[in-house]
Amino acid sequence: MDIAEDLALIDALCARDLPAGHSGYHAAWLGPGDWPDATDCYAYEAAVAERLTHRWGEPSRWGTVTLQERIARGEVIPEPWAMLAALAIDLRTWDIPGSALRVTLAVADRNGEDQPRLRVFVTDIDPP
Repeated sequence: MDIAEDLALIDALCARDLPAGHSGYHAAWLGPGDWPDATDCYAYEAAVAERLTHRWGEPSRWGTVTLQERIARGEVIPEPWAMLAALAIDLRTWDIPGSALRVTLAVADRNGEDQPRLRVFVTDIDPP
């Protein structure tokens, strides 16, 4: 996949109805999936983020350490945020103007043994 295809995928995810209930989100992997080098994944994330920032303004950037601590204490964190905390260390989230939706990019890099992969989530569930 290239960036144009991935942006079209993000648009398609934003256009789809979200599942009802407590798991109202869509997710997809972005990019080729098998990066020649881990740094290529982070560069691709930056390139996608740049285009989303051009569309929707600066994202909220935050780490998932606090979510991990809250989960470890037994707090129930709603999806997709619990999954994001398990996958990634850093998140970029854009609130879509005129919509209840937010788009989050996350490099799944928490497992240091696997090569990182870029994931996108579209949800109307507020971050915890």
